[in-house]
Amino acid sequence: MEVPSPRQSRTPERVTPRGGRRRAWLGLFAVLGTMSACASRGAGAASPSIPPPPRLSASQVAKLMPPKLADREGWARDVLAALEVEDLAPSPPAVCSVLAVIEQESGYKVDPAVPGLPRMVRTRLEEHAGKLGPLGRKVLDSVLEGKAKSSKLTFNARLNALRTERDLDRLFRDMLAYYEDEYPSAFKVVDLASGLFASGRLAELNPVTTAGSMQVSVRYAMQKAGRSADLTEVRESLYTRAGGVRYGTARLLGYEAAYPEPLFRFADYNAGVYASRNAALQSQVSRLTGHPLAPDGDFQLYDKQGEPRSQDSKSLQALLAFRQRYTPDLSERTVRRDVGREKEAAFETTDTFRAVKRVYQRETGESPAYAQLPRVTLQSPKLKRELTTAWFARSVDRRFQQCMARYQATTAK
Repeated sequence: MEVPSPRQSRTPERVTPRGGRRRAWLGLFAVLGTMSACASRGAGAASPSIPPPPRLSASQVAKLMPPKLADREGWARDVLAALEVEDLAPSPPAVCSVLAVIEQESGYKVDPAVPGLPRMVRTRLEEHAGKLGPLGRKVLDSVLEGKAKSSKLTFNARLNALRTERDLDRLFRDMLAYYEDEYPSAFKVVDLASGLFASGRLAELNPVTTAGSMQVSVRYAMQKAGRSADLTEVRESLYTRAGGVRYGTARLLGYEAAYPEPLFRFADYNAGVYASRNAALQSQVSRLTGHPLAPDGDFQLYDKQGEPRSQDSKSLQALLAFRQRYTPDLSERTVRRDVGREKEAAFETTDTFRAVKRVYQRETGESPAYAQLPRVTLQSPKLKRELTTAWFARSVDRRFQQCMARYQATTAK
């Protein structure tokens, strides 16, 4: 279970269709891994002035992992396979980025244990049952005393023995199947039981929203797999080494961003795609308008399903104030339409985005930053102390730099 990534569960993901081999990850980092760049898929050879990055083999990737790690070659093959699926070159920076997140999120554990998981789950179930009145707790107790057809243990016993995300996911699915079998439509509290155990409600009660060795968002993995995919199979794949690395790699590297260093991509992994880019824009709007904003990377408010809410956020209100003060020719309708693309690369091409950058440079005499670390305090029952997205990004970046140093050491021999 991840410590640093609870925000992934509430930040909307926009999964862009790959469209064949449309994008090519060039892996153009500097020797110390401080620069990165992406270009359109199908682009020609690299610039003559910049040699193409080396492509690592499985044995070379294995040498970048902890020496006592079991089956380093297996991990290496899965990392290379995940990069290949995304049409990303297995360059040292790309590989080290993936390895750094794996180490940070799970310490190379395929299905990491979650301390205190039974207590967290029981608390969530009891709180929700309590909201449904006395019968709600009665229905919960009844279901927990049941058991899946393939199990000798009651759901209550399985709940007490929970260790990993996979244990919890399977428990919830079995409880749902039990409810559907044992509570016929004529049952007098069927509506109440449905409110507690219907598939959608059950998913909301599951405190685990990320999974696998890279603790990737389950919602993202399902979106990435597509509507035709078997969602049960997608979830099960996240608990395998290959599946966890495959979806985590796509989430980390599978989109284009002109970040000057990988630190900002690591922040995005925690706070949501383009959060670092959007946080910089929020800070610039705040300075121009005087509206105090928390640069969290979101100009819109989102519901639990990741869909935009109708209520205007403070960031959007500030952006509308910017429009009225500096660019009245930019219509409110255009601003609202452009903000709807804030989770896409194309947001940078909108009139609104360009207007903020242009006015900021004119008014301050400073070149507007493309990215900054989002200011997000992580919220999760799993956290025992206050952590932030900036902490997460810097922690992953340290691991990335160590990995790059190991690579340089191996090539210097």
